[in-house]
Parts: sequence; C-alpha cells; structure tokens
Amino acid sequence: MNRKIRVLIVEDTKIGQGLLKGILAEDSRFDVVGFAGDGAQAVEMVKTLNPDVVSMDIYMPVMDGVVATKKIMQTHPVPIVIVSSLYSPSEIKMSFKILEAGAITILAKPFGPGHPQFTQTARVYRNTLKMISEIKVSLRKEPRIAITSTNFQDSQNHSKIFNPADKTKIIGIGASAGGPLAIQTILSRLTSNLPVPVLIVQHIDLNFADGFCEWLSSASALPVQIAKHGETMVPGHVYLPPGDHHLGVQREGILTITKDPQERGLRPAVGYLFRKIAEIYGNNAMGILLSGMGADGAIELKLLHDKGAVTIAQDAASSLVHGMPGEAIKIGAASMILSPDEIGKEINKTFIL
Repeated sequence: MNRKIRVLIVEDTKIGQGLLKGILAEDSRFDVVGFAGDGAQAVEMVKTLNPDVVSMDIYMPVMDGVVATKKIMQTHPVPIVIVSSLYSPSEIKMSFKILEAGAITILAKPFGPGHPQFTQTARVYRNTLKMISEIKVSLRKEPRIAITSTNFQDSQNHSKIFNPADKTKIIGIGASAGGPLAIQTILSRLTSNLPVPVLIVQHIDLNFADGFCEWLSSASALPVQIAKHGETMVPGHVYLPPGDHHLGVQREGILTITKDPQERGLRPAVGYLFRKIAEIYGNNAMGILLSGMGADGAIELKLLHDKGAVTIAQDAASSLVHGMPGEAIKIGAASMILSPDEIGKEINKTFIL
C-alpha cells in the first residue's frame, strides 16, 4: 500500500475543520495528522508533524495566513494550499499576498453537504491537495542573480533565435502552479511603451480570475484587463481570460473568448492560446511557458517554435514546478531557457525599451 498523504488543516473554526476533515475522510489516500486553529499553531505543528501538504486558512486569530506561510517557508518549507472562503474582495486580495509569501495555489473553500456543488468542490479540494503534495519546495531565499549568457540553448546562433522587434507582433504567456509570481516578475520589468499586446493564461480557480487581474495590475506599468470576445487588442495591454474560458485570437488583432471543451482537463488551457497564436501569427509571435505541473502548452510551444516564433521556457532553478517548461525543453520547443527576471529583460531588449 502506498504511503498516505499527510495533511495539516489550518482553520480557525470547528465547523470548518469538520467540513475539510469529512471531505478528506472520503478518500483513503489522505491522513489528517492535525488541526491548527491559528497561524502560530500551524508554524509549530508543521515542525513537529512534518505534513506533506498544508491546507491554509486566511484570516485567523494570533497569526494570519500570510505571516504563517512566510514563517513556514523560511523555517520548515512544505507545500501550502490557500483555502479561501471568498466572503469578501479583501479575502481574495489577501490570498495573493499569501502566494507572494510562498504558497503554491489558491482554492475556494468547498461547499458543505447538501449544497448542489458540494460533490464537485469536494473533489477539487482533494485532487488539489493530492497534486500539490507531490511538489518539492525549498527554503525561501533572495532571488538568484542569473547569468543570461549561459542560458541559451545555442548561444552561437542567438541572432537566428531572436526575431527582429518589427516581426514580433504578440506575446503569449502560459503558466500553472508557481506561475503567478513568475508572471508578476515579468510584467513588473516591462515599461508602459511595450509595442505589442500580451495574452496570459494562468491555471487558477475561476473565482480568482478578477482578483488575479487586479493583483497583476498593482505590479505592472501595463494595463491588465479581463479580455472580451471580439475585442480589438491594444499594444502594451495585457489580457487575461474570464474564469473557466479559453483565451485565443480569431484573426490578427482580435481576441477570442470561448467555452470550447476543456483541453487536458483544463479551461483555460495554455495549449489553446499557443495554438491559436501559432495559426494566426506564425513566426511573428513570442511564446513563453512558465512554472506548472503537467505538460499543458509544451506541444503547442513546439508548434510556435517550428513556425519560427520566439519561444522561451522558464529554467528549472527559478521554477516552483518545472513540469510544463521542462516538457517543452525535452521536445526542443524552447529557443531560450530563462528565469522570469531574464525573460522581462529579454522582452525589453527585443523592443529596445
């Protein structure tokens, strides 16, 4: 029998603790090793219980989820899932602060028994904890200073890899677990006179799409907005899909928002975005694949690469999860392998910003 997944539930109400415990009790893969009623307890219990994953509440007495996550990641790192009740916009904003502190992903708190969506949200909760428990995390430290000259797959042919700025007409970015901070880093490096639009697909709970947009806006000089179907793209603007919708382009300069079937069980899917960009823009595009589990977007980044587009995969050292970019690198889809900080600098260098 495989070893069970050890879960620490951090939740300040007995009702909340009981709900989450009951949901996990339905699956024999899980073993709830303890309950913490506040962040301070959570920090100590992580050290003594050594869980595989932590289900972290946000607003708690003594110490909130932000401070608790920072302390855990600085002393005894473990994968942390933020479980938000979505009671208010302030709680959604706080969720992204916990991501900055080192949590891996955000999840809406499951509904209780009797609610029409109980079964679905309970299943998502279990599957997310299972997936996140497999991630290896390390102590939080200052961002590394990377040397870009060693990161090119073929540095002698750099002039062949990078298209001239006047050929690049659109940038597509895809990410999953570990992606929000990478995206934030890239956007924070770009100045407001970027002459092309940026389209971003991040795997995130549909309830957090608007909050993610607002969070990115606060760190970027570029306008960040939720895309609308048929909208004309504006250079220097950043577009995200609404929750549970694919993002793409229907023709040059025009966005597509659709609820076409999921791809690899995902909507939005990075693969959908990259494929549509490849079809419309070909070698006049730049595709960037960042941290995430699985392989979404890897094959489609190769499609962009083979059409002559600029393709970049996040390097392993800076990735929280190197699944998606790692798969792209394996199949030769990336013309460059860079950290988020380097990616921002490369974009600026491309357009001489």
